[in-house]
Amino acid sequence: MHEMIIQVQQKNGLHVRSAASLIAMLQNTVNDDLKLKNINIEYKGVSVGITNLLSLVSLKVKQGDYIKLIFEDIISPELKTKIIRFFTNNEQAGMQELETDRLLMENSVVMQEAVSNMPNGMIVVNSKNIITFVNDAAVRLLEVSANDLLNRRADKVIPHSRLQDILQTGQTRFAEKQMLKNNTILVNRAPIYLDGKLIGAVAIFQDISDLEKINSELKKERELQELLNLVLDSVTDYITLTDNDGTCMYMNEQMDKLLDSMDRERFAENLIGKRAWTKLAAEKNAFYNDIKIIHNESYVVKVNPILIDSKFHGSVVSLSPWNEVKSLMNKLEAMEERAKYLEDELSKHLQLDDSFSSIIGRSGALMDSLTIANKVSKMVSTVLITGESGTGKELVARAIHESSNRKNKPFIRVNCSVIPHNLIESELFGHERGAFTGADKTRQGKFELADKGTIFLDEIGTLNLEVQVKLLRVLQEREIERVGGNKTISLDVRIIAATNEDLSKMMDEKKFREDLYYRLNVIPVHLPPLRNRKGDIPLLVDHFRKYYNRLLGKSIKHYEQGFLEGLGEYHWPGNIRELQNTIERAVALSGDEMLYCRDLPQYISNRGRKNLQVNFSDDILTLEAYEKQIFEHAAHFYPSYNQLAKALGITHKTAASKLRKYNLDHILGRKYQPT
Repeated sequence: MHEMIIQVQQKNGLHVRSAASLIAMLQNTVNDDLKLKNINIEYKGVSVGITNLLSLVSLKVKQGDYIKLIFEDIISPELKTKIIRFFTNNEQAGMQELETDRLLMENSVVMQEAVSNMPNGMIVVNSKNIITFVNDAAVRLLEVSANDLLNRRADKVIPHSRLQDILQTGQTRFAEKQMLKNNTILVNRAPIYLDGKLIGAVAIFQDISDLEKINSELKKERELQELLNLVLDSVTDYITLTDNDGTCMYMNEQMDKLLDSMDRERFAENLIGKRAWTKLAAEKNAFYNDIKIIHNESYVVKVNPILIDSKFHGSVVSLSPWNEVKSLMNKLEAMEERAKYLEDELSKHLQLDDSFSSIIGRSGALMDSLTIANKVSKMVSTVLITGESGTGKELVARAIHESSNRKNKPFIRVNCSVIPHNLIESELFGHERGAFTGADKTRQGKFELADKGTIFLDEIGTLNLEVQVKLLRVLQEREIERVGGNKTISLDVRIIAATNEDLSKMMDEKKFREDLYYRLNVIPVHLPPLRNRKGDIPLLVDHFRKYYNRLLGKSIKHYEQGFLEGLGEYHWPGNIRELQNTIERAVALSGDEMLYCRDLPQYISNRGRKNLQVNFSDDILTLEAYEKQIFEHAAHFYPSYNQLAKALGITHKTAASKLRKYNLDHILGRKYQPT
């Protein structure tokens, strides 16, 4: 790049005629438009192309001012000399020429300002499709600087330019839409003639993106309106829109038929009453909902206000036949009951914390209880576990502790039934040295040992009333006093209690404090007896078989036919603990890889054997007839295909097929007596 500073010697400076003469001289001297593009004039910090007439004139360079010539490319010495000579020529123009120049200057400046400030873009090209002028709006729309556009072919720098077509055809094109850098523009193109000769073309274009968006939104509004009309005509309710006087402005087809013989003037006001209508119009959050009789039919009437900028403009009135509403309400209630049932069923199958994996069983009653225990394990609330002896109350208590944020703290179990009454207070709360005979040193009680952890009070119903009072204070105040001491010790301990007794009955008999019961029974968890969850017996038997295999060094894998059925027929008053002892006995007595019915206690094995006697006549029957008699007799005593199949030593599929074959499905389980 080369720069040169020149003092302008021309009498009137760089005016319109002299600028035009400069451009004409350059274009006659240089055939390469790109070379001219690389020559700029800088004046007072503003740089313009040397061939941009309006830009040169707008500089307002006077005689004696200094300008800077900037050559971005190498030019010939001849061209440089001509440019310098042009600016240093001080020939004076005549008065008439000066006045002409002044008028031209004024007009050109006015034109320059008008064109530059117009909101539409403008591009002018010469006959060779070289851009000679661009205004500011065009620069903004094209997102290209003026210097990068001037003296360049339009089809090289403007995407999809069609000015070349105008130069070739000489025809004007109006209102053509095209995309330009994600904008929609509207373009008018026209040729430029001088003395009948085509010397260039002009393109004027307008960004109509906003108009297109508005048009698109209007189209969507029309589509939405049509869709709304379709929806309103499709619904079974009767709907109308009213103005602020309650007069119907729009209604769907159903409402139109209903109001066929009714006055539509002030319809809404007449329907709900003047007082209700006035309230609806005056209060922002008001609405109307009632039952009205129209044409001897009951309808649920709903009227909601239409508010625009918090001002009342009308209402939406909907009528629903009352009998249809009642039917929907009944269906909704049924669905809610169904949803609650499914929610309850789902809760039985939700994944429990790993701490509950030691509790074997999947029956609904057990899973209900374990789900509650799992939920409350993360809380600090007191839990009361109830259930018969041997149902696994301690296992559940430990699982609650292990699932809580206290799992790394102590879990202290206290069996209240085995501690003598005279020692229970000392055992629970501790004692000071010398508190009673034999108290030769201070001793912490179970509550202190459980601090920050969990204390499990098993058989809570055996506590005497005096200790119950002190336990109540612990639950209320979370603090204790040792026996023989007067110092209060604050505790942070979670309490889980358990009992196999009926505490409600004990309260009636004044053996258990009512206030203590309600303090303990914050979260009740009831464990069902084994006789109510016999579907879990096979799972428990498998668990205990594997456990005693490891403990006793056995490898038992199978069960004799009827073994599990026999266990299922038994009542199990001792619950899971009794079942565990029974399986331990059977594993210990077994001499091979199978558990036999003979290994069960007699009171269980005798109960599990059903004597299926079939009375045959003296006549010889067909094999099929004998088979039917067997199935007819056995089907009475088993409630399911599965149990019947196990009793007869056949598959579930065969049992079902035979009952259907002999049309015996209806007698299945008629004489079944659950134990």
